[in-house]
Amino acid sequence: MRRSERHHAILDVLRAHAERPISVPRLAERFTVSTRTIERDVRALQESGVPIYAETGRRGGYAIRRDYSLPPLAFTPAEATVVAAGLSVMMGSPFAEDSRRAMDKVLGAMPPEQRGRAGALAARVASMAPAEPTDPGIAATVREVLEQPRVVELEYASHETGERTRRAVEPLGMITVGGGWILVGWCRLRDGVRGFRTDRILAIEQTDEVPTPRTPDPLAADLSRWDFRGHDR
Repeated sequence: MRRSERHHAILDVLRAHAERPISVPRLAERFTVSTRTIERDVRALQESGVPIYAETGRRGGYAIRRDYSLPPLAFTPAEATVVAAGLSVMMGSPFAEDSRRAMDKVLGAMPPEQRGRAGALAARVASMAPAEPTDPGIAATVREVLEQPRVVELEYASHETGERTRRAVEPLGMITVGGGWILVGWCRLRDGVRGFRTDRILAIEQTDEVPTPRTPDPLAADLSRWDFRGHDR
């Protein structure tokens, strides 16, 4: 993450938790940087006029003035609450970090009372989210090839047998079934649509090949074969 992006992300986090300060170590862990980097970032934001202040004590840290305004979101209160709940489900997906930053922005734009309701609903919806995390490096590649399709070479461990195979796959989409996030694609090894749980992908590498769109859409035609345990039949 570039410095400017991190500055915006720090603001989003502080706005989303405006009722209480956030410690420097917690911010450093959140953005995978040193505490010294966080101190420099906050100082730069303060010098640019952002009303960030420090609170001392055991529960101290940085906080942002509660009346610091944001451009309004074009959401009704109910819509913003639903968006927050939906984002909570994505926290276990390859888009987890993007979802977390988006959640900070949505919560940060809400008044405190609505923020509390949205957080409570998100916590309840999150209980249905996948428990198994996706390796960050694999998640990054999955995000890239879903946004800009490229044929991938992946190594995969079968859920049922543990057998490892290496395949060329044309990514089609992503679904969540039975607590797992599944990359669905046209598997050239099996000559058909197959699903790959992202937590079972051992390695993935995107190639320069752009897959030719298949018609009719094989993903839409194939969804009926998935069962509720997250495996293809």
